[in-house]
Amino acid sequence: MEKPKTKRMPRSEPKPLPAFVLSRKVMTLANLLKRGAGNRYRRLLGLPQGEWGVIAQLGARSPRTLGDIAAGMGLDITQISRSVSSLVERGLVTRSSNPLNNREVLIALSRKGEAANAVIVDAGSRVNEALLEGLSDSERTFLEALLTRFTERAEYMLALEQAACGSE
Repeated sequence: MEKPKTKRMPRSEPKPLPAFVLSRKVMTLANLLKRGAGNRYRRLLGLPQGEWGVIAQLGARSPRTLGDIAAGMGLDITQISRSVSSLVERGLVTRSSNPLNNREVLIALSRKGEAANAVIVDAGSRVNEALLEGLSDSERTFLEALLTRFTERAEYMLALEQAACGSE
């Protein structure tokens, strides 16, 4: 007697990804730029990954709190705290009490940190020009506006995710 053939379920094929996945392309670009910057500032300043970002944040506006620096970099305060401690030990940044709020610590560049920031600004400007080469002024303006909108939208989406998870 023949065994009845079992009916096989059709295999479900994975759904094809859209041809253009913005977040994936942006993350790839960001990772490539971050790796290049990490190598550049390790070579030029002897700074490990992440610490050059703290210097650049303080170069843009100083003094700042840990939370403000972390928010400016889109990173966790814990990560920034380690970098700031290392930069204090190297003499590139200083910590001081906020005269308006004794519980708050302000972080600023030292003279040595200001010199490192000048190197970061110069090297970063050259990289920006290389990236934007061939774009017209109007294309550059449009790109900046789009990136600002994407960043604002991503911040909003992150806040929604954090609220849903009950995390910071």
